[in-house]
Amino acid sequence: MFLKMPTAGTPYTLSDVIQVKIGLVRTEHTLTHFTDILKRYLQVENMALVNSGTTANYILYKLLLAIRKRPEQDEVILPAYTAPSLLLPINAVGLKAVLVDIDPTTCNMDIQKIADAVSDRTLAIMPVHMFGLPCVVEPILNLTENSDIFVIEDAASALGTTIHGKHIGTIAPFGFYSLNRGKNVSTLAGGIIVWKNGEYSEIINNLIGELPALSFYAQTTLFMKFFGLSLAVRPLTYTLLAKILTKFKYTTLHTHFDSFQYTTMQAAVGTNIWKRITKLTQRRIENGVELHQIFSGRSGYRIADIPADSEVAFNQFPVIVDNLNKRELIINLLLEQGIETTTLYDHPLHHIFPDLNPSAGDPFPNATYLAEHLLLIPAHAQIRSKHVEIVREVIDSVA
Repeated sequence: MFLKMPTAGTPYTLSDVIQVKIGLVRTEHTLTHFTDILKRYLQVENMALVNSGTTANYILYKLLLAIRKRPEQDEVILPAYTAPSLLLPINAVGLKAVLVDIDPTTCNMDIQKIADAVSDRTLAIMPVHMFGLPCVVEPILNLTENSDIFVIEDAASALGTTIHGKHIGTIAPFGFYSLNRGKNVSTLAGGIIVWKNGEYSEIINNLIGELPALSFYAQTTLFMKFFGLSLAVRPLTYTLLAKILTKFKYTTLHTHFDSFQYTTMQAAVGTNIWKRITKLTQRRIENGVELHQIFSGRSGYRIADIPADSEVAFNQFPVIVDNLNKRELIINLLLEQGIETTTLYDHPLHHIFPDLNPSAGDPFPNATYLAEHLLLIPAHAQIRSKHVEIVREVIDSVA
């Protein structure tokens, strides 16, 4: 029997679990210390922590509403293929989503089509770094230069990816990351907000201060979830308890999100995890390079172009498989050998939410094709060269 590898997840150590437990009774100094570690890592001056990437996004929208120059600005431009949960904070603050098709050569927002979506009502443009792949931000910044349109980078699934030596998520005036389960690094839950202009710090900190703090009971419950997750992401436990763990996976659309302040418990484990952040990130980068070599130039498969001078810490490695029967065969063959893949979102946003479809037919065909043909291969730190070799053998066998 092959051990089954989880599709994503930070491998936790016994030390991490101990630090979580100790963190229940730590002081605010623990939170400040972890914040300072992240600032040095991301090379930013302004940063704050909240309970999730969704809440981080929500706080940024609240900020933009407070500082926008025109009250009619109520639209956010984002890619037609991305996480449906991105609509939750948009709706929560009373803004509207405007979609742009993706570029099949990058799997990210089509930069050339953004200008057509901009209107007098545009408040913000959100490039999303899907799967850890960097969406080139500079053209968007050039487009919005000398305008009252803000740019927010969604680097929720891309912590550790760099371009030209800079962390994506820190290039635009605003950005956020997720520390939730399944992300590149997880403290079970968590979100990071970064911003360039220190003049906004007071507003952001006040908005975060308005969020509820978890009670000791709620934090204890969170600890138990962390302990369970620390076992679940281990291949042996994941294999033995596969049927049970399947019940805890996200299978339905999120209809709401909870917001609360980041806890000292999470900060304690985050501090411990960051001692090995280089190793965790480098493994994702190396796995991505090897997987890219497997699929590069193969007929019937499409992989994203990697921007020059970038290192991609893949959340998962995306492959577009033109033949759906072949995709299903690959999924089953890999699963037989212990490598679990995923197809993520089976529909683009405008199919999930018809009100986002501005015209008859399909205005975002590239996003639709990506959703229908995507295959994601795990690239996390528990994936070793032997697992990548299994992928190679399977792809060779179905060629």
